[in-house]
Amino acid sequence: MRELYAGVDVGGQHIKIGLLTREGEIVDETSIDTDLETPVLKSMGVLAETLKQFASRQKGCCLKGVGVGMAGQVNVSKGMYYSGPNFPGWVNVPVVQELKKHLDLPVILENDANVAALGEHEYGAGKGIDNMIAVTLGTGVGCGIILEGHLYRGSNDSAGEFGHNTIDYEGRMCVCGRKGCVEAYVGARGILRTLKEILADGQDSVFKTMDLSKIKPRQINEAANQGDKVALEVFRKTGYFLGLAIADIANLLNVQRVVVGGGVANAGEKLLGPTLETARKECLSVPSQVLNIVPAKLGNTAGLAGAAYLAMELVHPKEKGMMPR
Repeated sequence: MRELYAGVDVGGQHIKIGLLTREGEIVDETSIDTDLETPVLKSMGVLAETLKQFASRQKGCCLKGVGVGMAGQVNVSKGMYYSGPNFPGWVNVPVVQELKKHLDLPVILENDANVAALGEHEYGAGKGIDNMIAVTLGTGVGCGIILEGHLYRGSNDSAGEFGHNTIDYEGRMCVCGRKGCVEAYVGARGILRTLKEILADGQDSVFKTMDLSKIKPRQINEAANQGDKVALEVFRKTGYFLGLAIADIANLLNVQRVVVGGGVANAGEKLLGPTLETARKECLSVPSQVLNIVPAKLGNTAGLAGAAYLAMELVHPKEKGMMPR
């Protein structure tokens, strides 16, 4: 029978599930609503039953393992989800234990930015690159780190908080309570603040008569594509801020590639051009020689692919060469 591995991406509104082959092909996808009102252990049971029913639709196939990605603080070795901004009330949840109770299968839990980085490294824009980071730009700013071909988790699974590196100690207040974090400049809220600051200078723009509290990065991108100078300046500045932060990472880790994904990254060259220009200018000459910044390839499926890949490693550690802790 053909082996399949489930990748699960648990979001604040939806839980996405994908079934992948050992070659990384997604053979089927589905999603269910994230029910934050239901007791969390019951929710794990519902997820497990959904996985079993979903996998049973694939004739001639056998589900061999499950990988789960969640936004927030996790302990990989214990299979515990500690807490996160998208899941109020989900605190110290034994995710792996609960899913295995219902599934009787190998299960691994990982941070969502890490699984997205793994997905891009194994199947997407980072394939064949030994040293890279994958940055996800959205409401928040996530980051996964690949060093010497291996996912780097840090001493207690909390590496990769790129969004809370500081680029201006007297700068904008971040939602984390500190000043000048990367997220305060390149996350969705930070981009909107940049738009407001540019408009305050009196420049003409389609946004001058709009309710700015309802504007999303997608609309700024659409305006930029129509030649709106303010929208273009928003992405130039956002790229500058992102490039400053990436320069520090390049100096520290000497990565070859930075893969940028998430909804904000749909701006493409308008954002990534200034990002690469700034990063190369601001980092030291030697790491600058190998540094490249590219858009993600897998889009919304990166997390599913990376989570399923971890499940494959769990089942076939020798063949995959990187057994999770």
